[in-house]
Amino acid sequence: MVSVEPGMEWFRCSERVERRGVALVLHGLNLNPARMAAVIAALNDGGIDALRLSLRGHGDNFRQREGMDAAQSRLEDFKGVSHSLWFRETLKGFEESRKSAHANRAPLFLVGFSYGALIGLDLLAARPDAAFDRAVLFAPALSLRGWDYAIRLFAPFPKMIIPSLAPAGYLANPGTPIAAYNALFETLDHFESHIGSKLNLPTLVVMDPGDELVSLGGIRKLAETHNLDQWRFHPVQNRGSRLNRALRHIVIDEMSVGREAWAEIKTAMAAHLRQDPP
Repeated sequence: MVSVEPGMEWFRCSERVERRGVALVLHGLNLNPARMAAVIAALNDGGIDALRLSLRGHGDNFRQREGMDAAQSRLEDFKGVSHSLWFRETLKGFEESRKSAHANRAPLFLVGFSYGALIGLDLLAARPDAAFDRAVLFAPALSLRGWDYAIRLFAPFPKMIIPSLAPAGYLANPGTPIAAYNALFETLDHFESHIGSKLNLPTLVVMDPGDELVSLGGIRKLAETHNLDQWRFHPVQNRGSRLNRALRHIVIDEMSVGREAWAEIKTAMAAHLRQDPP
């Protein structure tokens, strides 16, 4: 692991493995970026260097405040995030990963979970200079199940904290401030206003059909409506999950989906990314 700056860390594949690409890896809303470790390990095993981006309020991307410890400072920064801030950070991550891909004459991949998948696609859709060869999207937050309507009522109270139902070991912070949800909704609105043909790149969507936060049917409809005929779907069943069975949004490691399902996901991801870029 090599830190570029707070919020950006490189995980390079072994020199014994043929380098096959570079991936920009983006985490989910209030997910501890370190929980992307299993995804990154699978990428490295396949000869893909990974740049893990931590958005403000996650990981080590926060400003230390006097009189506060790291956790308190991180949460305080989380209360002041916005779509524009996270978009700029994602752009910096893209530029860093693109530089490495160009230097190594390797394809560039987008790998994102939940909000990370959304902000990555938002960048791709909205920036003329943004381009990826392929993408792997874990439970992308592109079509919400309707729970957002209740949270939107609290938009005027950005510092209010909503407790998270995810296991503590997966969380970047104990709860999620309304500011972060506002940023999510802003990102979704921005993405929807920029959807176009650029999104029709070879894409693997990995998610549980019973996802409690994101609608697989809604994402399939989005792909159909916008003629995203290069998108492929890998439905996941979490029968072997060691998490609460009601939590089916997290599909990024063996603990969340079980050994068999995780092995299948890794195989599908490797096969998808091994293909020559279009």
